[in-house]
Amino acid sequence: MNFKSFYFRAAFPIVLFIALSSIWSCRKAKKSATDSSSETTEQAHMAQQALVHRACRFADSVGIDTSRYAVTTTDAEDVIQTKLTNLLTEIQYGKKPSRLAFSGLREDRDSTKQTAATDAALRDALEKSTTFAPYRQLVARYNQLRKQTTNSPALADSLRLIRQTLNFYRYVNRFDADRFVLVNIPAGELNVYDRAGTRLLPMQVIAGRWDHQTPCMTTYIKGIVAYPYWNVPKSIVLNEMLPRMQRDLSYIYNQNLQILDEKGRELDPEEIDWDGLSTTYFPYRVRQASGCENSLGLIKFDLENPLAIYLHDTNSRDLFTRTADRWRSHGCVRVQKPVELANLMLGKPAFDAGFMNRCLIDQKPKPLAVPQKVPVFITYNLADVDSTGRLIVYKDVYGLAK
Repeated sequence: MNFKSFYFRAAFPIVLFIALSSIWSCRKAKKSATDSSSETTEQAHMAQQALVHRACRFADSVGIDTSRYAVTTTDAEDVIQTKLTNLLTEIQYGKKPSRLAFSGLREDRDSTKQTAATDAALRDALEKSTTFAPYRQLVARYNQLRKQTTNSPALADSLRLIRQTLNFYRYVNRFDADRFVLVNIPAGELNVYDRAGTRLLPMQVIAGRWDHQTPCMTTYIKGIVAYPYWNVPKSIVLNEMLPRMQRDLSYIYNQNLQILDEKGRELDPEEIDWDGLSTTYFPYRVRQASGCENSLGLIKFDLENPLAIYLHDTNSRDLFTRTADRWRSHGCVRVQKPVELANLMLGKPAFDAGFMNRCLIDQKPKPLAVPQKVPVFITYNLADVDSTGRLIVYKDVYGLAK
């Protein structure tokens, strides 16, 4: 027998045993690694589910419908991640209110926080969503009502209205501003808030009446005008003014109205063929001259929007004390404290305390530039807290809650 052949036959079983042992060890190590990886993945999956559950508990306490964010053990990781990201976004930024007729503000939210569905992101969302004082107070009132044992339609309705307002305050977080103006139509109020929710300048307002409703919007003050003209909307000219002017031209002079042609030139009312005019044929514009009798008063706040809605003073300031009816305009918003609001928006005392009483004659409109765009929210919140934190449910003046 060849020595090499003998050596190979003798060594082969040993080599085979070593090879098989090595393969078995590798497979065992691989299985162990796979089991360990699977266990780690399962733990991460469970941790993610737990994070969603914690976020849902908090969201439920601030009036968010969490049913669409519920997760199960069979949900894939990307599904859970998406739900958690969307929930964190709603906790911090809310949903866009359904009643907005115009959205004129650019959102300025931190998109990096929305994609980071982690414990840190959850803490950040919770912290930022509770910094605004009226929001915190309203959350407290909401949870107090939820604890009531009575199950009445009135209670359910109040909770629903509070949830809508809480969502609005979360929505405001989308616009990073040091201060903003909030007009709440049902309350007949205007407030200027800072970041903490401090009321810098509360006042009453007169909004549109039922048949000339003030629209909800997000916009900003783009300028202020002292001694403004009132360019009368065509609908008011045709439906309200034209019949009076046709009956008696003295109405034009008594109201300080100016009739303008298509080139903006003022015309003599005596030279116009009033009998030939109608609601379908009126080739003129009507403008009210500036002054104390102007319907806009002495100060106008131009708002960016295509609906011809703005804030302004009024020539009937006694309405704020003579009546509780805060819904009697054609849609624009009359403000109780125009001088204070203008000075705050301009960042300087451009108008002194006696400005409203001097009423100078033959004044031309004087535009004033605002140093920065201050957001303005015109909203319809039927439930909110007052300056003391007390819950108030306002009258549904436009019947929008039905």
